[in-house]
Amino acid sequence: MGRTVVVLGGGISGLAASYHLSRAARPPKVVLVEGSERLGGWVRSVRGPGGAVFELGPRGIRAAGALGARTLLLVMLGGSWLQTLKARGCASPQELLQQKAQEAVATQLGLKEPPSHCLVHLHKNCIPQYTLGHWKKLESASHFLAAHRLPLTLAGASYEGVALNDCIESGRQAAARALGSEPDS
Repeated sequence: MGRTVVVLGGGISGLAASYHLSRAARPPKVVLVEGSERLGGWVRSVRGPGGAVFELGPRGIRAAGALGARTLLLVMLGGSWLQTLKARGCASPQELLQQKAQEAVATQLGLKEPPSHCLVHLHKNCIPQYTLGHWKKLESASHFLAAHRLPLTLAGASYEGVALNDCIESGRQAAARALGSEPDS
């Protein structure tokens, strides 16, 4: 009977790992387990008023053709000004966030025209920010898995790199480790 590999999580890293496992010279049976109703993790698009497509996930994924031409720019805001608002006890009203996004786009990209459509969504703690000691904990976990010969590998934005390409590469490397080969760096 052939080998079975279970991939926990259908985010970008899990999908990449599943893809690379299924493309191996001697592919194992791949079982992808996802806890939500959809695949893709943080990568998600929603259709807004008038058919505009809003990206609610990593930047840079957009549909091809006419649909992609109508996809609007995703602006991610945060940092000290948002922390200052929270410290003052200010709620984050939609209008203020939209205004700040439009100011950032005007300043950084030179786009002065207001958007034809706008969708404001506040994601709290949505971008992985590695805390002090993260890499040491990750190294310790990797040594533990190797020392105990546990058939488990870690992949995804929570471990090594938060960008979309990091997640895809993390999934590819996890698949290589699961197949017993060293991932090409």
